[in-house]
Amino acid sequence: MKKPLTSHSSTSFFFLLVLVFTGWTQATSAQIANEDLSKKQSAGKQTIVVYKAGQREEQPYDYGRGRFLLGEADTQGAWSLIEITEEPGYKTPLHRHNSWDESFYVLAGTLTAKLADSIYTLPAGSFMFIPRGTAHGQANFGNVPVKLLMTITPSGFERHIKDRMELFKTVKPGSTQFSKGMDSLRKKNAQYIEFLGTWDKP
Repeated sequence: MKKPLTSHSSTSFFFLLVLVFTGWTQATSAQIANEDLSKKQSAGKQTIVVYKAGQREEQPYDYGRGRFLLGEADTQGAWSLIEITEEPGYKTPLHRHNSWDESFYVLAGTLTAKLADSIYTLPAGSFMFIPRGTAHGQANFGNVPVKLLMTITPSGFERHIKDRMELFKTVKPGSTQFSKGMDSLRKKNAQYIEFLGTWDKP
């Protein structure tokens, strides 16, 4: 014959259930926390990126072409890498990026660059690093295209280049519509680039 549960045994049983439930809840909370941490760590990892020749096509824009090799999604916003081809006659205004570092490695042709108060002639194999906040401009004063590898740290400024590519699909340089479009893009992307004026060929 089973003994009825006494008040003391009922209380003990109740506390046992509480302890078991509390332990299970703590274990479950720890598991969820660990899963969340694992997801965050996984999300923060950079992924391996490999492109074979021709897998990333060049896209035309005013006075050149661009090929995006690494972007925000690949590096978690740490930096971006773009291959740029600038046609003869291309010249940027004097400008600066207040929140981005920029660097260029010249693959082909000769780049002319104004950095602060100096002007440099940079043939293939040359490199320049432009710290954020530095006034600069670049140009192709030669007769052949200049090909560059451009890095942007952190990512972000490449959005302005993508916008220029989209504009180029509908209107071409030299037209009134193109000038208006570029003015709109400068306002839209003011956080990425500050225009300071013009500069002259040495």
